Amino acid sequence: MKTEDLKALYDILPFSLLPESEFKSLKNDFAIEQVSEGTVLFEQEKSVLKKVYILKEGEADRYFEESREKTLRGGMGHYDIFGAISILMNDSICIRTLKVTRDAVFYTLDARVFLRLCASYAGFKAFFVNIFNKQSLNASYRYILDRQIKEQDFTLPFFNQPVYDIFRPNLLTCTFDTPIKEAVEKLDQNRSSCIFVRGEDKRVKGIVTFQDIVIKVVGRGHDVNAPVTEIMSSPLISIQASSQVFEAFITLTEKRVRHLAVSDSEGRIIGGITGEDLVSAQSNSPYLLIREIKTASRIDELENIQSRLPRILLGPIKNGANPEHLTRLITTFSDAILERIIHFALEEAGPAPCEFVFMIMGSEGRREQTLKTDQDNAIIYEDIDDPARQAEAESYFAMLADFICTWLDKAGFTFCDGDNMASNPKWCQPLSVWKQYFFDWTHAASPEDLLYSSIFFDFRGAWGNMGLTRTLQDYLYETLTGWSGFFRNLTENALHFKPPISFFKNFVVETEGDHKGSLDIKRAMLPIIDAARLYALKHQVAETNTLSRLFRLYTRGAFTPAEYHDMVQAYNYMTNLRFTRQITAIIDEEREPDNYINPSNLSSIDQVTLKECFKKIENVQNKLNMEFIGIA
Repeated sequence: MKTEDLKALYDILPFSLLPESEFKSLKNDFAIEQVSEGTVLFEQEKSVLKKVYILKEGEADRYFEESREKTLRGGMGHYDIFGAISILMNDSICIRTLKVTRDAVFYTLDARVFLRLCASYAGFKAFFVNIFNKQSLNASYRYILDRQIKEQDFTLPFFNQPVYDIFRPNLLTCTFDTPIKEAVEKLDQNRSSCIFVRGEDKRVKGIVTFQDIVIKVVGRGHDVNAPVTEIMSSPLISIQASSQVFEAFITLTEKRVRHLAVSDSEGRIIGGITGEDLVSAQSNSPYLLIREIKTASRIDELENIQSRLPRILLGPIKNGANPEHLTRLITTFSDAILERIIHFALEEAGPAPCEFVFMIMGSEGRREQTLKTDQDNAIIYEDIDDPARQAEAESYFAMLADFICTWLDKAGFTFCDGDNMASNPKWCQPLSVWKQYFFDWTHAASPEDLLYSSIFFDFRGAWGNMGLTRTLQDYLYETLTGWSGFFRNLTENALHFKPPISFFKNFVVETEGDHKGSLDIKRAMLPIIDAARLYALKHQVAETNTLSRLFRLYTRGAFTPAEYHDMVQAYNYMTNLRFTRQITAIIDEEREPDNYINPSNLSSIDQVTLKECFKKIENVQNKLNMEFIGIA
């Protein structure tokens, strides 16, 4: 970059917040890019930003588009910056689209350099954080971020949750001229504590509560044939459905009322909420259960605690909650239990003799646990040259692993049938041994090696020195570079799992045993999980979660838009079926959860949808076959 360009940049925020010596050292990090008019440089929710863009010349438009409507529009002027917020706050995924509207010249700065500056200089980072905070005041911007980053987080503290999560949407109403006697009968028939009163324009004007009946009718002898308007409370005290539970609690307290009307964004009354609703919802809050786990003072307080989760999830599952939200909650719940158990285990075993990490694999490693889960875990500890210290470490970690796995079992996470747990000495080893394992599995093709690959390559560090898992991951990528044989072998193994549908498009179900007439929905989902793992390894995507892998791979061009959306829709639909089956087994049948779906119990629409999912899975397998084996 020319000296005059560098000086011009240093005269503007936020670069003027950097020490002069630091900024001058960036001279070779800045680059210049020319972009032609009409070019869509980045697409919202798809493009991954690897650079920060500063407009030097020309014009560009920033916007978010949905249903062909562009919102959050903003033109870029001289020295305006694009991409910094997305890199810093949104995992480098574009929040808005950027389109060049007049031939433009941009200064660019590598994202890694930008993040280093943010980490090193608080004032520089604060500049972008302040912009982000101001933009977050915009409801549309907040909606987009919520959808892209977290959507709805079930682990939010109870009072920070939105009212729409817990209010009663069923609106019991009557008209102005309804006799009090008839209103009371409606209250009794619907077992409701209040009834809303509509005016001639059909809009809700007031409310009559059970308390009003007791005080004004029973206590004061008011005529029961009089219209409800004579005893109703008006104007209504209301709160928007998007408000936080905390605001509802404060309003109920300050106004000294027991009922609040809940309105939509246009002020229409859509339901009600009471103090009793808040108490009931709080008692079933996942947050409270997780807080209880984190504050447990004794290991016996965690005994069989996993069994309390299904009843908390009953409502969200039956109401069609996003499966991704459910698995995120279960992951947070499981991680909290594991963290607390490791705390107790370390208290019992004493300080570790060296650095280590407790590693989790399989569905837990992918953050995809459901209500039927067992343990898949391991321990990696650092290499020790001294034989005596190595023997000491081996003995210590065997003891620690035994504590952890035994207590996880007591908490409700059953022992793994395949013994893929840290308590198995084979899976409690120094880093060098784990590297050898990974090398052997990737360069051999035995069924056992491929099975281990499908379990252990979905790994993440849960507690301890995460550098050990990162080192192992880097080693895995290094081992796979240039070694196509592994991908071919893993693909051939993955293709053994066929969707349970016949040539004539009939469901293939169990013909005998306890699950006669049913199919294993977990097994049916495996091809999507396998495909995500295969491509993630090939493209060195560090994510382990299947949906996150698919999204990252889509942004890198591994999947077309149609392929990506087909896999996501199929995966989410089958996950929802799986959750519904498990909650039915636990709550309605009072038995252990399983993954077996009886197609005959599904509606005709669900049967068609499930068959369509299987068709999409066949397309995924055809793609794998073509790309990794070379057979059409």
